[in-house]
Amino acid sequence: MQSSAFLTPVALIMAMMVQDASAHGRLLVPPHRGYIGRLPQFNGLVPINFGDHGLSAGGIGQTRGGKHGICGDRYSGKRLHETGGEFAKFPQLREKVIGACYAPGSTMDLQVQLTANHMGYFEFGLCKLNSLNDKETEDCFKTLVQPNGEKDWKLPAGNKVFNMQ
Repeated sequence: MQSSAFLTPVALIMAMMVQDASAHGRLLVPPHRGYIGRLPQFNGLVPINFGDHGLSAGGIGQTRGGKHGICGDRYSGKRLHETGGEFAKFPQLREKVIGACYAPGSTMDLQVQLTANHMGYFEFGLCKLNSLNDKETEDCFKTLVQPNGEKDWKLPAGNKVFNMQ
């Protein structure tokens, strides 16, 4: 883990952005906010989300109209995975709950686990929060492009762990 002087006041937030999602899966590397409580180094800091593989932003009925929580939560419900929520403890605990740090311009290793693959694609993005009071917004997220120039990572068949960069 990097020093807190390096981490404050900037936090990079990784989000798995999926449109019309009906699959079940989780971002393992870097660990998404709903998964981080399962890791031993965060034991006692972030609660375990036993449904972290099924975030659907409220389901197709809500998301089809463009309404979704930025971090996978239901639009009309509590935002448990957004900054300050039950699984997003950075404002309170700072560097103690950061799953990963990356240097600007570096290549990121990503690991996604699918437990129910209905095909489709992933789109990844980063949102830079400059202060502890900043909140994630759709406009904040900058889409990450793969080395081949594509923004969508098409899902191969299978329920397994996918490694990518």
